[in-house]
Amino acid sequence: MCRFGATGMQMMELTGEIADGVVLNYLVSPEYNQKAMEALTAGADRAGRSVESIDRPQLVVCSVHEDRKTALDMARQMVTQYLGQQPHIMKASGVPQSLLDKVGSVLTWPATHEQVVAASKHVPDEIVQMLTASGTPAEARQRVTHYLKNGATCPILYPLGDVKAMIDAFSNWDGVS
Repeated sequence: MCRFGATGMQMMELTGEIADGVVLNYLVSPEYNQKAMEALTAGADRAGRSVESIDRPQLVVCSVHEDRKTALDMARQMVTQYLGQQPHIMKASGVPQSLLDKVGSVLTWPATHEQVVAASKHVPDEIVQMLTASGTPAEARQRVTHYLKNGATCPILYPLGDVKAMIDAFSNWDGVS
């Protein structure tokens, strides 16, 4: 078995052509997955096979709390650091260049904790939710379902914050919200 951890679209095409599976990246939007699926399909088509034969587990950052704001705040700093240090992936996920510029003006490489905290003040809730499965238990389940509907075959949940709340939110989940 051959599985790739691909992010770029050329690598996705190659993965679709020659691999049995791909581990889809984390901190990307489900809309990014749509582009990845197009690239995987193009590669699979070249090899004369179906994209459905390619396993596509995905790392999904997940922060769950009964209080939505608390859940988003628990994920915000990780999202902020990624915005500042992986802007090419964030841009491919649909993050506006203006936000990437704001975060990049505060956060350098390597980033200090203070820089991440300061830059996180620029990151709106909508961006945190776009790139993670964070919020109330119902919202987190809905976001994971959105990843599944956009190409992922199995979520690999990456917990932030209250791990027990995340486990409780998904313990009896049937894969749909």
